[in-house]
Amino acid sequence: MTTPEQPERAEHRMERTYEVAASPDEVWDAIATAEGIAAWMVPTRLDPRVGGEVVFDHGGFQSIGTVTGYEPNERFAYEEPWPVEAGKPIPEGMLPWFESIGVPMTEVERDLPAITPLATEFLVEAASGGSCVIRVVSSSYGTGSDWEREFFAEMAAGWIEILDRLPEHLGRVAA
Repeated sequence: MTTPEQPERAEHRMERTYEVAASPDEVWDAIATAEGIAAWMVPTRLDPRVGGEVVFDHGGFQSIGTVTGYEPNERFAYEEPWPVEAGKPIPEGMLPWFESIGVPMTEVERDLPAITPLATEFLVEAASGGSCVIRVVSSSYGTGSDWEREFFAEMAAGWIEILDRLPEHLGRVAA
């Protein structure tokens, strides 16, 4: 049961799984090093340790997060504020999106403190025949407002498009 002080939380979740014909070392280099991430995603800076900073350069704006898991060849995780960090100005590169959905910025600013950071986790599991399974989960909790659901859905669709480059980057998909 929720009270007015504790509104019900809405879960946002996106999950993808890939089997690739690559070693855990090759997968790790692609998902948990700045050079590897930049090769298939976006230019990235990374301090490779728990508590380190990860910065994704999306052109019109940067997403800055914190590494929450760094277990070589097994697990890489980070959290980043979404759609923007509460109490900070909305990046100019994101303003057209908010304008396009017609949501008042006062509503966005009201909801932001209730939205948890977007947690993303890459899990790597060795499989038979020299292949690996990569599972990627991105999730957050928020208010469940319409703009928030729309933003997460669009972000997840774009994220899936980017993630689908990973097996191609690794050179081949396992049979």
